[in-house]
Parts: sequence; C-alpha cells; structure tokens
Amino acid sequence: MTEVTRSEQAGAAAPSSERLVNLTEHEVFLDAVHQPADEEHGLPEPSVIRVPPAGQFARLDEDRARLGEGWLVTAADRVRLTRLRRSRRVMDLPGPVPGTRYVVSRLTADAARDRSDLVFPLSEIRDDAGRVVGARGLGVYRPTMAVAERFRDWRARAWERRLRRSLPEDWLTGVLFAVATALLSAALALLPGALDNARAHGWAGGGQAWTAWLTVAFLALGVLSLGLAGRRWLIRQRMLGQRGTAYVVDEQAIYWLPEEKKSVLATISAGFQRTLLVPGPAMLGDDWNWQADASGAPQWEARTVQLVRSFWAVHYNDNHLTRNALFVWAPWPVAMAFGARATALRRGLVLHVRQRPSSGPTGLRDELRLEDSAHDFRDTRELPALEDVAPQHHLVKTDDVHLTVTLQPLPGPDPPVFTEQGRQRVEALAGSPARADTGRAGEPKLLLLLVRFAEQQIGPIPADLRQAADICLRVSGSLAASVLPPGPYRIPVSEWRLAAEDRSQVPWPAFPAVAQSIARWAEKQAEEHRGHVILLAARMPQEIAVGVGIQLGRRYTTWPEHVYPVHYAGDHLVVPDLDLGRHSVAPERAQGG
Repeated sequence: MTEVTRSEQAGAAAPSSERLVNLTEHEVFLDAVHQPADEEHGLPEPSVIRVPPAGQFARLDEDRARLGEGWLVTAADRVRLTRLRRSRRVMDLPGPVPGTRYVVSRLTADAARDRSDLVFPLSEIRDDAGRVVGARGLGVYRPTMAVAERFRDWRARAWERRLRRSLPEDWLTGVLFAVATALLSAALALLPGALDNARAHGWAGGGQAWTAWLTVAFLALGVLSLGLAGRRWLIRQRMLGQRGTAYVVDEQAIYWLPEEKKSVLATISAGFQRTLLVPGPAMLGDDWNWQADASGAPQWEARTVQLVRSFWAVHYNDNHLTRNALFVWAPWPVAMAFGARATALRRGLVLHVRQRPSSGPTGLRDELRLEDSAHDFRDTRELPALEDVAPQHHLVKTDDVHLTVTLQPLPGPDPPVFTEQGRQRVEALAGSPARADTGRAGEPKLLLLLVRFAEQQIGPIPADLRQAADICLRVSGSLAASVLPPGPYRIPVSEWRLAAEDRSQVPWPAFPAVAQSIARWAEKQAEEHRGHVILLAARMPQEIAVGVGIQLGRRYTTWPEHVYPVHYAGDHLVVPDLDLGRHSVAPERAQGG
C-alpha cells in the first residue's frame, strides 16, 4: 500500500493525497517525480514508487466464462484452446473507498468499466532481456456513463484541433463587426415605424410588408454577424493567451536580409499576446557581435551572463501566468548556455521553445508555422523513441577514434602564459599528476565530442573522422592560461550524428527526443572518460541547443563537469571562454533552491 499525490485538473486548488493498493500478484514499480518542499523554486527530481502486493488478487472470473475446451493444431504441436464468453464479472475486487486507487491488470480495469478508481500500469519498461521491470505511469479508463467527462474530453480535443490551425484573421472579424453594426443600425432605424404600423394595422399590414420583414431580416442578420464576429474575437484572444508572450533573443542572424527578419518579427508580433525583445550586449550599447578573436573570446562567459540578466529584467515586468514562448537567433553555444542558465535561475520557469525559419543543418524551413506545438524540453520521461518520430533519419555514433589536436592561443599582443596555478588546476581536473595516455605531468586529459545533423564538415573536421588530418583549435587566452594549455595532444574523439540520405528536415516533433538523445550520449561519454575536459563541437539547430541546455540544468548531478564549446568562426575552430559544464549552473541552482 503506497500513498501518492493525485494530479488535479488545471485550476484546482491543490492536489490531494491518495493511497495505491496493489491487487495484482507481483510488485509494481512506477516512475514518479518527487517535488521538493520548496515547490516554487525546487526542481522535481525523478524517483521510483514501489507498490507491493496487498495479498488480494482482483481478476476476471474465467471459470464462469468458460464454454469448453479443445485443441489448436499448429505446425508441430497441439496447444490447448479454451473457449470463453465475454464477461465483466471480476472476482475479489473490493468496493470503492474514498482516497484509494486500486492497481489491477488492464483486462480487469477494462471489464469493470463502471469503476473510476481502478488504475493499471501503462508504458511498460523492459530490461535488456525483455522482462517487464516497471512502468512509466498509470492508466485509468473513463467510466462508461460519464456524460460530463465525455463532453469535457470532446471539448478538449476540439480545442486542441483549433490550436493547430491559424489565428482567425483580424480583417474578417472587423468586416463582420462592421456588417453587424450596419445591419443592426438599419434594424433599429426601421423598428419604431414597423412597431407603430403593427399597432395600427397588424404586423406587415397597411402596405408595410417589406418594411416589417426587412426589419426582422436586418435584426436577425445583424445579431448573427455580431455573434460570429464576437466568437472569432474570443477564439483569437484565447489562442493568443494560450500562446502567451513571445521572447525574441536576436543575437546573430548574419545571413538574413533586413526585410526577411522584419517580416518574421512582424508575424511573431501578430501571433502572440505580447512580444518582447531581449536586449543583448550590442543592443545595450556595446560593440559586440559574439566575435571569437583574442579580445572577444574571453568575454563570452560575461556576455552570456549579461544576456540572461537582460532576459530576467524583461521577464520581470511580464505577466508570469502566461506562457513564455522563445525564439532564438544566437550561436549554438550561447543558445545552449542561455537555456541552461535561464531555467536554472528560477526552477519554476518553463520556456516553450518555438522553431524559427532557418536553412541550417536540419534542412530548409522557410516559413514560420506558429500552429506547431512548442517544446519545453523538460518532461522527457514519456518521449517516444527517436526512430519513431524521425523514421527517415538514422543515428550514427562513432567512438574509438583518436586524433591529434593542437591547442593554440588566439593571436594577440599579450600571449597567455600557462601558470603554476593552471598546472595545479589541470592536475586536479585529471585526478592525478600525470596524464593517463602519455604519462606527462601537468597536461590535461581531453575528449572531443562532435554533434552534427548531416554529412557535413565542422570547419576542418571532415564527415569521415578516420580521414581527418591534425586539427588546430584556437583557444581563448583565459582558458589557455588555466585549463587548456597550448600544445599538441593525441585525444579520443566521439561523434553523435543524425542524418538522412535524402537530406530531409528533422521533424519538429522529434526535437525533444533529439535533445534527450544528445544529453544521454554526452553523459555516457563523460562517465566513460572520467576526469576529462570535454570539448564540444557541433552543427545543430539553435532550438536543439536550447533544449540540450535545459537538459543540462535538469541533469545537474550527471552532466559532465567541464565542457567548453568549439565554435567555427572566421575559418577557424575557436574555443571561447564559455562554461557549458555542470558548474555553469551551480550558482543559479543555489539561488533557485
């Protein structure tokens, strides 16, 4: 017997606690979410609920349903075949008890359709041998005669279909309001005369038939037009409220013509209740465009912090009850860091990421489809498998490749000097004073991870890693003096690649599963290469980068400790000073609870 919390419908005062009583023959293990005491700022953590058998087994009465027995002849043997009548008689099922839910088999719950307190394991979890070891949640059937629930479910499905369509056009709503005004005005002008004539000669009498019936027609058509216009206006306002506030992070869109960007921003403004532009460093008056030179690369960390603070300053004056739709134009490392730090700063924040037009590695998307659902990249426990949502794509993972990588400081007037403090820090990161594969003291243990969505190069890194020549990474001076000392290194390289032979676009519904797959892969690589500083080079959509950043915040305890991006800019691979590792969100988590 286990006590759990029941999720209420939206708008309910507070969830109530219920007991789970297991009426099956075996233990039931359920994936769950544990909410910390500080519900406003605390991050729900994954947990497992164990529901032991109660000693009572609720089941169908197969003896009374039995009609007869025979044999089923197969190619090699015979199998006993029992004929049964369809029955809804259930044995050993206790009566309803307020505050109690009974865990039964799916067949038992289906047979007792008049009961709303019966739940069954849903979305089974299997081990490598195919044995069921748990379930991702519980299912419950709607009672047969639940008219109110049927109507509520029908309305919810109808509204979901409505949300997948475009907003009602303002011009047509305005025309309907204008027509309604004209018709009702005409009806009100004719109504006094028609009523006076009706009092003297009867309705439509005295030769006033046209006037009388036109009054009725104008009144009826005017009311109908007013109703249609009002309905369209209410639907539009409700859809805008459902979409919420659009936050636009416009940090880099160098391949866009001004007219194209202006058109997209105008569409966003018209499609949301409110549109807010998050001011970046350049918009706040600095000469900054995420340059990756000797003077700019060391500033990426501080500039990202500035961008996140700008978002929170803008968000402070917004209605916190509405959704937060996010459109991002930024280098992928900045988008990833933004997703991690913005959501980590306040654990209750949910970013509903939307896809903007692009011609990037996932294929051409030349239109803005606001009818597509947004992704928050948070609730990933119920995600379908990646091969189910992107069947035309195939995932390729490459390991056991070693390349020679030369770390070279970015050219500048004052070349960085690798200090004694830097050497001690590298040794502390590696966990030993000598590097594992070379035995040389004071050198870092490095791992290069590649993420890409097509058979494309990442700068000088070719699609076939086994044909790659030596790679040169230009390192920010601050990192070259502390974490990544200059020099050549023979390091392991692993790759995650999602590609399609026809170069088709990765489906937007697959983005959460893609972000989850990347995060899990990065965690596995970090586990297999403990003590390594990870260099992450990528060609991925900015929405995926935001999603992986959100995963970073949620996977704080298992995410790699030290991750630095490899950004392709100016015909060079540059490692800017921007921490994408576990500790990049530690201060925010401490503030957020």
